[in-house]
Amino acid sequence: MKPLHRIVPPSITMSLDRQAKELVASGKDVINLTAGQVDLPMPDAAKEAVRVALEADRTGYVPAAGSADVIGAVRNRMGWRNGNILISAGAKPLLSAAVACIAGPGDEVLVPTPCYTSYPEMIRLAGAVSVPVAGDPENRFAVSREALEAVVSDRTKALLFNNPVNPTGTVYRSDELQKIVDFCVEHDLYLIADEVYGTFVYDEPFVSLYSFPDVRDRLILVNSASKAFAMAGLRLGYAVMPDAVAGAVSAYLSHMLGCPCSLSERAAMAALEEDARFCFDLREVFRKRRDVLFPLIAAIPGAKIEKSAGAFYLWLDIRNTGMDDTAFCRALLDREGVALTPGSAFLCPGFVRLAYTQPEPVLTEASMRLRRFFV
Repeated sequence: MKPLHRIVPPSITMSLDRQAKELVASGKDVINLTAGQVDLPMPDAAKEAVRVALEADRTGYVPAAGSADVIGAVRNRMGWRNGNILISAGAKPLLSAAVACIAGPGDEVLVPTPCYTSYPEMIRLAGAVSVPVAGDPENRFAVSREALEAVVSDRTKALLFNNPVNPTGTVYRSDELQKIVDFCVEHDLYLIADEVYGTFVYDEPFVSLYSFPDVRDRLILVNSASKAFAMAGLRLGYAVMPDAVAGAVSAYLSHMLGCPCSLSERAAMAALEEDARFCFDLREVFRKRRDVLFPLIAAIPGAKIEKSAGAFYLWLDIRNTGMDDTAFCRALLDREGVALTPGSAFLCPGFVRLAYTQPEPVLTEASMRLRRFFV
């Protein structure tokens, strides 16, 4: 048999989540803090919308770029008054399609690190080159303009940017975002921005890149219902982008995915048309979890950790343990039954990510097990 043309490594976070769930299914006492999935129910209105759609047999194809009423609900809720809005089966296809339509063989895409595990693979699958740009560990791992200037070249086509950041929980300030915008404008780069954690910002208002008019002609801004409305499994994402990019991305997705799921569209539309109370209440649940878990881990002798400002992750520095991050996670799972994600999965070895996507009593128990492991 002829060899495969391309072998794609699996998502590390998804693989670890599957492993932890398999251990639980086999009867093992495992606390799974790997996958970034909201563990609470989606809005009742979204559930009802799915029931109504099923009863009406609303299960056929929808337009490849999404139904007009759903696009309208996204525009109203997100405040995206200008630009072309596309709907797809989650944020990942929109990000991946944008990369594939913008960059190809010989092109480069800058990626601040630590970064979401799929970004480098999206770029590689497009035939382009991923250029990691290390964030400053002394400044919340935020990437600086100076670091970006050091690696930009005439082959650079885009910056793939995440805010709030998975895995660190970093939230960029308005002045920092302005520097990102200026960099992209001055170097004539597309700015592909992932803001799926925008509703999970705890200590100050979230600033979206859409609020910078100067960058909208090159901004591909992606969000989704997965985090904001606890609908990860329904796979419904949305993005706003310039018309020329939207035409290419829409055509690409029509061949790759066909169209969004009709039932997921109905659920997302109902959630988008609800008032903001659901998102506020959800954020407060995760704020309280962070505020419970962070001091417990920070008090562990030898544990080095900073309080995250957004998303629902804590970023633990384990470089003083004498173990690399993968060995640390394996040993912690074997000895204490706590599953975390190694920082090397996010191109930042020496750290591990904790997802506080479990109820408070479970998080407290996880912190006790982590203390035993360190001590």
